[in-house]
Amino acid sequence: MTEPVICYNFQFEVDGAYAAAFAEALFDYCDALSHFERNGDPSAPWRVEGFAGEMFDKGAVETAVSIMATAVGIETPVVSFGTYEPKDWVGENLRSFKPISVGRFFVHGSHWGEGVPVAKTGLQVDAGLAFGSGEHQTTKGCLAAIDWVAKQGPRRNALDMGCGSGILGMACAKTWRSPVMMADIDPASVRVARENAKTNKVGDLITAIHSNGFHDTRIRDGGYYDIVCANILARPLRAMAHDLTNTLSEDGVVILSGLLSHQEQFVLSAYREVGLSLIKRFKVEDWTTLLVG
Repeated sequence: MTEPVICYNFQFEVDGAYAAAFAEALFDYCDALSHFERNGDPSAPWRVEGFAGEMFDKGAVETAVSIMATAVGIETPVVSFGTYEPKDWVGENLRSFKPISVGRFFVHGSHWGEGVPVAKTGLQVDAGLAFGSGEHQTTKGCLAAIDWVAKQGPRRNALDMGCGSGILGMACAKTWRSPVMMADIDPASVRVARENAKTNKVGDLITAIHSNGFHDTRIRDGGYYDIVCANILARPLRAMAHDLTNTLSEDGVVILSGLLSHQEQFVLSAYREVGLSLIKRFKVEDWTTLLVG
């Protein structure tokens, strides 16, 4: 008789304004980590949940939570630890994923059978291994920014840094029919992005590579980019400001996302230091997407 596979998790709740900071602080302790608002209520506490195939070092996790709570000046959340049997989360997400309309874009899963509305650009993305199904506020902000940039004129060469599912790179490819370089630190995301590009019939326009930031020389070899999308987290966005700007064409623009509204100046100041200015901001609930150039 086969023994059931057991996985481990921890979870706690915290004010949504700090959820991303806690998630970033705990990233190294997990195989996977999520933070999300409960029941669609932005005013309610957010849940931070970590998952791993092996038992957690409970003391280390609790210490990391305590240090972050002290840093942001709040009471330390109570962390609960547990076990669970893995589920087919992909299948469950597919069934719950409803189409999303942002500007010219209509994002839907493979289960959607009613077609794409007239005058909309369809993007088929299934919720799964890679971030970016269109549901998160940061992805919506990026799609709104791409839609706005498209109204200003054509773009010739795009980069999607931290591509996840590839949704932003595919949006660029479908909008301008121009080449797109996509890169991610996670090999699984790169595989998903390549498959999604083929499914969306833009595989011939997209090159998806595994890279830690801008370290892979193929990113530089792709030329100068006149639009760069980076939906990551505030701290890595700030850290990559110099490398990113060095790949930007003279008239290039950058879409920066993955930051809560209170982190805007923290990120924006780094890009001002390398000569870029704020063009427009797109706010979706507590999240901000910045367009700079």
